[in-house]
Amino acid sequence: MMTDACWRVLLLGLILVWWTWAWCRRWRRQSRTASAQLTRLLKPRTPDACPLCRQQAATAPALLSPHPPVPPWSTIKSRRGAPKRIDTQGFACPNRSCPYYHITDAQIHALVADGAHGRCERIQTFRCQACGVTFSARRNTPLYRLKTASHRIVEVLSALAEGLSIAAAVRVFGHRHATITTWLTRAGEHSATLHDRYLRNLVLPHLQLDELRTRLRNRAHTLWLWVARDPISKLMVGLHLGSRTQDAAHRLIHDLHQKLAPGCIPVFTSDGLNQYCYALTAHFGQWVMGGGRRLRRWQAAAAWWGSRTSCAALRAQRCGQHSSGWA
Repeated sequence: MMTDACWRVLLLGLILVWWTWAWCRRWRRQSRTASAQLTRLLKPRTPDACPLCRQQAATAPALLSPHPPVPPWSTIKSRRGAPKRIDTQGFACPNRSCPYYHITDAQIHALVADGAHGRCERIQTFRCQACGVTFSARRNTPLYRLKTASHRIVEVLSALAEGLSIAAAVRVFGHRHATITTWLTRAGEHSATLHDRYLRNLVLPHLQLDELRTRLRNRAHTLWLWVARDPISKLMVGLHLGSRTQDAAHRLIHDLHQKLAPGCIPVFTSDGLNQYCYALTAHFGQWVMGGGRRLRRWQAAAAWWGSRTSCAALRAQRCGQHSSGWA
């Protein structure tokens, strides 16, 4: 009888120990879940956290050097000679040592037509009367020094833009893979330049931020396409291809800040990635004078925080209930 009682006590003790262990494990799991659900407060960043802002601040003194004004060439040159017959508006002298370098105004620069060249197409040549440099009208364009006809290049690039692969374009059009790749690279770089030049002083009430995951053909490297688009006009305001890091987020928001009009702070919506919060607070704000040891401190703007009031105002603006401006 004593043996049966000992076994019962031992079994009851094991059950009690197991129940205690299971209860402690469940309590720890619940505490971890509760702590993970707590919203971590995100501290705002300053422009010093952005690598592009630091680089811009370092090169600012060199960029502030004013370019000396030059008189119009029409007031300097002799009145003798034939009048200008070909319009040179939009072209500029490529010589950096020329006083009319990078001046596209036809009323000021010293450009004149200097014949044409080319076998398939006649390409205009210009000459700067101030320094004597000659250059082609296709300089700084994707068609510079290309012997293929321009309409043929447009056909190939249009097919690539519609989704045709480079390998298929080689079979359809008969050009080499390296040739089509060169055309595509030049067109992409020129498109990025035009995108940065014309998208300036934008006033947008709402911007959507997102990142898309993509892989290269060898499946060995993963890239992220950072996108900033206007949901109303479907305009792609900013694009950046790189890794999913804080520096990539800074580069996207820095590009957006350069394209928006001064004082324009739209409502930003995203998937809740913390990198967006750090990048937005680093670019949208102002330095204010502080007290004590800190001479100044960075104060992030509060207009971009996607509160319920801002979202309701945005929905009301879409519905046409009011037409007030955005600060």
